[in-house]
Amino acid sequence: MAVRPAPKISLFDPRGGALAVFAALALAVALSAIAAAPASASATATTPVSSRPASFAISLLGGSTGGLLRGVPGGVLHGAVRVRNVSGHSITVMLEAADIQNASNGNADYVTSHLSVAGRWLHLASSSVHLAPHAERQVAFAVSLPAGAHGVSYYDGIVAIDSADLVAASARKPSKGEGFSFSRINRQALPLTVRLPGRLSRKLSLHSLAIAVQPAGAGLVLGLLPGGSELIQSARVGLSVLRAGRIIFSSSSTLGQLFPGGALSYRIPWQGRPRTGAYRVLGAIHPKGAATVKIDQTVEFSAANATRLQHVTPPVAQPAKPAMPAWVWLALAIAVALLVALSLAVWKLARRRPAASIV
Repeated sequence: MAVRPAPKISLFDPRGGALAVFAALALAVALSAIAAAPASASATATTPVSSRPASFAISLLGGSTGGLLRGVPGGVLHGAVRVRNVSGHSITVMLEAADIQNASNGNADYVTSHLSVAGRWLHLASSSVHLAPHAERQVAFAVSLPAGAHGVSYYDGIVAIDSADLVAASARKPSKGEGFSFSRINRQALPLTVRLPGRLSRKLSLHSLAIAVQPAGAGLVLGLLPGGSELIQSARVGLSVLRAGRIIFSSSSTLGQLFPGGALSYRIPWQGRPRTGAYRVLGAIHPKGAATVKIDQTVEFSAANATRLQHVTPPVAQPAKPAMPAWVWLALAIAVALLVALSLAVWKLARRRPAASIV
């Protein structure tokens, strides 16, 4: 009697191997799509929108070299600006006189409505200029100084706007569900300095310090008042906020030009969230060409401010979860079906394995 060996049967025959390969491929494709979907959605959401280039340029001519005009009370100063069309189509450029005030971060804020200072003295020969493609034109202006002007330096300016931008902005209506809309308007400005006889000086003072609450969060607001008879080109601000002797945060920043006679409120964002109680502020402001302003004050953050901060600060927006494409779910279903079919084939082959025969 001899024992005849049973034939060798591989559990992973070609059919089972093919099923395994197809299942692995389908599963890999589905998992790759799941990983790539959020990244592609994020890239689509952050695509920048290009802006339209400027259609014109404006510059000073004649006796207004560098924007500085020298005169005496009761006199009349003259100058001119050149307006140039840099586009390939016809445009109309609107010109306006402006007062120069201090922006909240320093630098010039050109105000064209309700003129109250030197902007009232500026008179343009034309308030609009029509230009053919690549053409240019000169527009004269005059500054009539009042006889009672007693200062040394006055600041005004000329603002230019492409009228097509205003038409496009007024024609654009908010989309459905929008409460308001933004429009980009190319506004160019030229500063003018009217200099009368007298001594030039620069001065900066800090007249208030407080913690302010806004929808953007809390901030330390410095009430600054530039003085003297000449603008300050820049100022470095460095300070630290302490509580119970421990530094909560420190800040270092730079202010732009500061024009004398106009107050401004300079806001420094609060790092973190303030708690009710007292904070000590230590630091200094270093205006260029003027005396340093020392800071050593205590500010209070009241319970009322804390409640208001809670109400006005918007909740942190949670990133939206990108929707899964339908074909990803289909690939997953096919992969699961192939895996089930592979398992069933292996089980059937195992059941059909013959036992050893005896002769």
